[in-house]
Amino acid sequence: MVTGMISGPADPYDGPVTSPLPTTGASAAGALVISLDFELHWGMRDHVSRQSPAFADLVASRQVVADLAALFARRGIRASWATVGFLFASSQAELAGHLPEVRPAYRRRELDPYVEAVGAVGADEAADPEHLAGSLVRLVATTPGQEVASHTFSHYYCLEDGQDEGDLRADLAAAQAIASLHGLELTSLVLPRNQWNPRYAAAVRESGFTCFRGPQPSWGHRASQNDDQGSVTRALRLADTYGGLAPPPTTAWASVRGPAGLADVPASAFLRPYSPRRRHLEPLKHRRLVSGMRDAARRQRIFHLWWHPHNFARHPRESFDFLERLLDEFDCLAAQEGMRSMSMRDVAAQINRENHATA
Repeated sequence: MVTGMISGPADPYDGPVTSPLPTTGASAAGALVISLDFELHWGMRDHVSRQSPAFADLVASRQVVADLAALFARRGIRASWATVGFLFASSQAELAGHLPEVRPAYRRRELDPYVEAVGAVGADEAADPEHLAGSLVRLVATTPGQEVASHTFSHYYCLEDGQDEGDLRADLAAAQAIASLHGLELTSLVLPRNQWNPRYAAAVRESGFTCFRGPQPSWGHRASQNDDQGSVTRALRLADTYGGLAPPPTTAWASVRGPAGLADVPASAFLRPYSPRRRHLEPLKHRRLVSGMRDAARRQRIFHLWWHPHNFARHPRESFDFLERLLDEFDCLAAQEGMRSMSMRDVAAQINRENHATA
């Protein structure tokens, strides 16, 4: 039996905010923004084969999606689920019907997901739960406070050689088309591997998006090609998780207004998976993330935390316990400092309201 599957028609949720959003200016309160890169095998296919232990985690990660959605609903947390467009399909035939004619021709052919999408996807979710997830998209869409956002249609790489703006436009159009079958309009975008390309800002805006998650503005997190993300970069990111003299970066509301009319809601920190080998460092990880949340709350800024659902698959109990402790801290900051839980869409809407108010 495949876990994390539901049936029934799409019923997209666009319900009320669990706590009132600021109405006297966004600077009236700090915000916790959570985004999840929901990608299953499409996000790792260039380095994780079907024989890899990481691939075996993907079926379990479907249950993680359902459990995270339930946790967020129970605790009144709003989140943006940046979902690879391929996952909106529940069958190989549905996916095939949305593949665009214009596709990237990456120099590194192992980055091309269309090779798998055309010839190696199973008949339906039961046969291929690692590549098809329409039922999970419906589950997220119908969970209070959850935004279904985009991780592009094909897990598109905006900085790799062999692709151009026309390819991206076709990819984002396909993402919007398959989302529309679920009654959804995608307005928030997370670029795979955080490969934000400022030359494509207008294309993103004209494809229906109002905001994106920019790269974390700290050492080791700049937007780069996959080839440039070597051992030094990984070491810097690992050190950033557990150390640092200052809190993780937060974002001033005035800085959210980005290029081409887009809102840039940059990452503040990655919620690194629990590791038994580094369990003695978990208190340092917790302390660092809490310091970022407190900094955002007390200075009326934005703290943007992100991770992948599959990061919780191998050690779900420890991972969910850690997240619950973070949310306990958020509850304290909400009560004491007025901190809000907001999706990326919420942030863009707030900025848009303020722009109209001052126009």
